[in-house]
Amino acid sequence: MTVVVALLGFQVVARFGMGRSFSWLEEVSRFAFVWSVYFGFIIAAESDRHIRVSLHLDMLPNKARLAMLTLADVLWLAFNAVVIWYGYWFTISMFEFPYISQTTGINLVWVQMIVPLGFTFMSVRVIQVMVRRWRTGEGPVDARMGD
Repeated sequence: MTVVVALLGFQVVARFGMGRSFSWLEEVSRFAFVWSVYFGFIIAAESDRHIRVSLHLDMLPNKARLAMLTLADVLWLAFNAVVIWYGYWFTISMFEFPYISQTTGINLVWVQMIVPLGFTFMSVRVIQVMVRRWRTGEGPVDARMGD
C-alpha cells in the first residue's frame, strides 16, 4: 500500500504542481493495489481473521467446533484448488498469447500471476491454521475483541 500511496501522491504533485501527468503511474498503482489486496487476504488467513459468522460455533462443544471449522476450511481449500488450477492455466495461456498493457507495455501475465500465487499462499496459511487449531484447541479469532 505504501507503493500505491507514493505513486499516486507523486502523480498528484506532478499533475497539479508541475502541470505534467504520467499515464503509467496510475496503471502501475492499480497493479500494486491488486497485489496488496491479495497479500492482505494472505495475512488475514495466516492470523485466522478472515470473514466468517462464528456466533453459532461458540455454542458447540470444543471438538464439534474444531470439526466444523475444519470442514469449512477443507471446503475453502477445495475452492482454492479450483482457482489455483484455472488461474495457473490462464497464466500459462497469457505467456503464449500475451496481453500487453497499453501504457506500460508489459505483459499483463505479471499482474495476473497473483491469482494462482495468492491462492496458493493462502492455502498454505489455511493449512497452517488448521494444524495449529487442532494442536491448541483454540477457535477462530474474534476480530471484535481486538488483539
